Amino acid sequence: MARVLITSFEPMPGAIAEASADAARILAETWHGNAEIVHRELAPVYKEAARRLRASVAKHLPDAVIVVATQPGAPAVTVERLAVNLDDATVPDAQGVQPVDAPVVEGASAALWSTLPAKEIVAALEARGLPARLSLNAGSGLANHVFYVMQRELAEWGVPSGLIQVPATPQMALAGPALPAEVLAEALRTVVDTVMGEHSEPATVLDEEDESEATQPFLMPIAEPIVGNTPAYGLPLAPAQPEAPAPETVPAGPATWSPATGEVPAAPGAEAPEPEAAEPAESPEPAPAEEESPAYRAPTWDEIISGHRDN
Repeated sequence: MARVLITSFEPMPGAIAEASADAARILAETWHGNAEIVHRELAPVYKEAARRLRASVAKHLPDAVIVVATQPGAPAVTVERLAVNLDDATVPDAQGVQPVDAPVVEGASAALWSTLPAKEIVAALEARGLPARLSLNAGSGLANHVFYVMQRELAEWGVPSGLIQVPATPQMALAGPALPAEVLAEALRTVVDTVMGEHSEPATVLDEEDESEATQPFLMPIAEPIVGNTPAYGLPLAPAQPEAPAPETVPAGPATWSPATGEVPAAPGAEAPEPEAAEPAESPEPAPAEEESPAYRAPTWDEIISGHRDN
């Protein structure tokens, strides 16, 4: 299993909250991805922060390292691209140390590139509606100091590593923009997803060849038994049913008239008399009888009234 080391900073003395620590802790507690998240906090002290980072890397041997720091006043999540070999702090650290115009590592490179996919991270954050931006360098404070030490230590490892700076949270009560820690945690989740090339909550996809559900018992009541030559849901094979014989064609014969109903059946090929006719129709000449079977003749109106019919 891949392992991602995420470091954040402990609150400065007297501070009631720290955005980077709160966001990273929420991410670690709610993470459900395939990779393992290891969260460690760094002391807000130049030498101690670098020492803890080296120790965490040596202990956990991560496949990616992401340093998270708070950038008060920043309007968006910032992906840093360059670590500068310069300590020139505007504020002292937790022990009062405030280096000025000093190199992070004497005689080392002037700057080191982040190995995180910076532009891809920004695009992924913006696609989720989260404010994000690229930054050329991380300045010359404590966050940059740790960033430079990390990039130098991991130069031969070939693992993705870099610095992400997040805005302050409302709990820090600082002037300027602020975002809730839960939103920052989602931003860090997107960063990890992009770095590791995965989704933290992959959707469950049913294999197209998996037909296990087709073999489950039918739970709905069946009003009629299933008839057929294929067993369905555990029912036995139905016996083969002989084909029903075609109905015999009954030759048309003289229709019988019932005085009880007063209905005259229609003869095949002959039109039924119009009951609304005011005058009785004249009796047509009877058709000549055939030698074998006489042709059918519709009864006349007189025959209907009298109930008697001459053949």
